Amino acid sequence: MHLMAKKSDQILMLPAIVGSLFAVIIGSLVLFFALPSLGRQAEYGSALSPVAGAILFILLGLTGALGAAIAAESRKAERGLVILDILLSLFGLAALAFSNELAACASIVMVVAASLALQQSKRGSALLLFAGLAGFPLSQAAMTFLPYGWKIWSISGVLFVFCGILSIAKKGFIRLPLLNSNRRESLLCGYLLYPLLSLLLIFLSVAALVHVPVETSSDMRGSVISETKECDCMNDCPKYTNANASMQSQSCSDEQLKAEIISPGDVRTFPHGEAVCFEAKACKMGQIRYLWHSDLDGVIGREERFNRSDLSIGWHNITLTITDSTNASSSDSIELGISGCSVCGNVSPRPRYYPVDTSCQDIWPNATARCQEFEVCNPDLDYIVADAVNCCDGTPVPGSACAYACANSGGDKKRCRGLYIIRAFGPEATYMQGYALFKACCSGYPECTRTCGLSLAGTCSFRDGFNENVSRLSCRPDEWGVSAWRSDTNMSENSAVLGMFPTHATVNILRTGICIDYAAALTTMLRKAGYNKTEAMSTASTGYDLPLLGSHPGHAYNLVLLPGDAMYHLADTTGNGEGINLLGVPHYFYFTGCFLGQPVKVRVFDWWVDYCNKTASTSYNDAGEFETPKKTNICGCPDLN
Repeated sequence: MHLMAKKSDQILMLPAIVGSLFAVIIGSLVLFFALPSLGRQAEYGSALSPVAGAILFILLGLTGALGAAIAAESRKAERGLVILDILLSLFGLAALAFSNELAACASIVMVVAASLALQQSKRGSALLLFAGLAGFPLSQAAMTFLPYGWKIWSISGVLFVFCGILSIAKKGFIRLPLLNSNRRESLLCGYLLYPLLSLLLIFLSVAALVHVPVETSSDMRGSVISETKECDCMNDCPKYTNANASMQSQSCSDEQLKAEIISPGDVRTFPHGEAVCFEAKACKMGQIRYLWHSDLDGVIGREERFNRSDLSIGWHNITLTITDSTNASSSDSIELGISGCSVCGNVSPRPRYYPVDTSCQDIWPNATARCQEFEVCNPDLDYIVADAVNCCDGTPVPGSACAYACANSGGDKKRCRGLYIIRAFGPEATYMQGYALFKACCSGYPECTRTCGLSLAGTCSFRDGFNENVSRLSCRPDEWGVSAWRSDTNMSENSAVLGMFPTHATVNILRTGICIDYAAALTTMLRKAGYNKTEAMSTASTGYDLPLLGSHPGHAYNLVLLPGDAMYHLADTTGNGEGINLLGVPHYFYFTGCFLGQPVKVRVFDWWVDYCNKTASTSYNDAGEFETPKKTNICGCPDLN
């Protein structure tokens, strides 16, 4: 009779054994793939590194198995699992302590102490419950396993908790209907019914955890720039909008000497021959001398207000210096672009911000494919540059992107604008949100088919969580890029395929995209914000490998040369990833994969992408293709030859 009860207990613990095997196998695989993350948890914004998470995943899997062994009264298995627990914990403590991962060491000590205490008291059910529940916060803290966070623990966690409850309640099974009968038929029905109900309960519990809603994207932001004061210094002076004029004026006082350029606005561009209105504010009463200087044309004016229509083509650094009667002086500066007449010449109204070295003359739908992909002439994208200008001129801008840009710009406005735009498309998620898995599904790319199933190829699946424009897209897999975008108003005419859409469609209408969309949007906005054709480019990797999913055909990101830096930076805002690492390559980006049929946010680490060794030999933007800088000229990519 005792042997039969013991055999019954072992059968009841089979789900826990399955959960333990799942945890150990997955943890071991990730441990192998995540070794480069050891000791780098702070770089990835996590409390624990992926390696630490993998060790804890394995340790908790063994802890759950130990609880099952105690509940099933298997002494031999119990002794073996205790030895494995101790050996793994010693190995983990040594590796993590050497790498200064103190939080991970404390977590291991906590798990081992609880395991040994409950093992000594032979409380197998409590050990199962502990292992099952502790896995959720620990796996989330490490953002482990591609990283699905706590959702990947849902399988092992549910199985452990289920078996823990079974172990506690097993004495009451005899009272269940069908099992309390003496009839053989009733007993057989009970033995069949209750395991099926248990499997259904496990399945529903895992599904409920996996289906917890994920973070959704924000509604589309309008592209209208607010009306502000116009310049009226001369009747023939062209109208302009300076978002900083009112705030600059408010910052003045009659007691201080402070130079302020009221017009033109920073990083504005004008066609050659058009009159540019220059206006200054001295912020002090009395006799003031004005000196306007261009680094291209020398002294261009000595008045408080004047027009010039003969400035040279190119980017001008304009400096205003004012001097009072005591010879005290103050200066202010802006960048000013003068372009050829044909640049953006077919766009009406002309944008306020555009590069002087572009060949683009028009926007979607009449421009060339490249000038639609990098829509530098589109005035409906000006508001993003205006936000960057406001941030870097001292006008308060919501969010942490502006604070980051100001803190890391060293007072250089161009550098500040670049950092703001990168952070706003990256972790701040101001202008684009999330990863457009639906585009990967429509075109049958690995992000969808390998993680979600081949049956989703050629579909528009996973469009929930985005705005209504996304939900109305069609899917015609045979189309590609800008040719798939046909209407700004009727979304059903547009196909949600891979390839770059016109930038305004990605940023203002869909407000999401995949890697090439993020890269194109960032290149476009940096170019509009004053970066020349060799300072802001899109580029791509020739492929990378994802753990458990295999090879991927490639990934797109950016090359940016910031003012004051001798080397290019790789920037990667895909899925609102890190964006830029000023000390090296980006640590990660995000894409969306599937777990048990649900979309989940996946962090792709730098060592999987291998930015330095797999970046393509050419990079590109609206002005054409360029040779990618050598690794010795890219921050974080040392020459190993």
